[in-house]
Amino acid sequence: SPMGPPPNSFFGRPEGGSFFQFLLVLILSIMLRTRNQLRMLNSEKLRAEVSYLKAQINPHFLFNTLNSLYALTIAKSDDAPDAVIKLSNMMRYVVTESSSDLVPLEKEINYITDYIDMQKLRISDDSNLEYTIIGNPQGKQIAPLVVIPFIENAFKYGVNHEEDWHISIVIEVTENDFILAVKNNKVKVSFSDDEATEQGIYNTQKRLEIIYPSQHELTIKDEPKTFDVRLRINLS
Repeated sequence: SPMGPPPNSFFGRPEGGSFFQFLLVLILSIMLRTRNQLRMLNSEKLRAEVSYLKAQINPHFLFNTLNSLYALTIAKSDDAPDAVIKLSNMMRYVVTESSSDLVPLEKEINYITDYIDMQKLRISDDSNLEYTIIGNPQGKQIAPLVVIPFIENAFKYGVNHEEDWHISIVIEVTENDFILAVKNNKVKVSFSDDEATEQGIYNTQKRLEIIYPSQHELTIKDEPKTFDVRLRINLS
């Protein structure tokens, strides 16, 4: 009779078929394990990047509020005690909430309001400043400290009492979205390079890309005389 395949060959024998299936399962298992490891590494990289960006942003906020308080104490302003309370609220928020992935939206808005009130203390006439909140933030959450650099930037580059300065800040909360619109006239300002806020805005853009990759729209219009920011974040 014709010679058939060896008894333990892969071909035409159950033993061979079983080994081939085992080999296929082993290869697929290794591929899945490798993909999962890469996914874990990418997640850890994203978490580390977010933490790094937060660490860069937070000291900048604290230095700005301390500078505002210092100016008030030098001028022996009666508003200094109120500034101390607002600074305390801001520091408490940064220390306790900045490590969280999400915070109640009303707390974030309170932080923004404290920051704006702090800026009002150093502005002799705040009639050129508009701050409006529309909608109800209760029950909604947002990533902490993700929008304040845009507001900080407006005060940094938009206040000069010798020019026609104007800042408009509008926060709107809808059923699903948080919307921030900030616009300021560009005026002449002078400060050292390490006080500039471009890095803070760049970091914020990076954080938005990481935390809300397909849930936000950011438009920045850098015109010769005005700087206009509009941000929409889907919170649902």
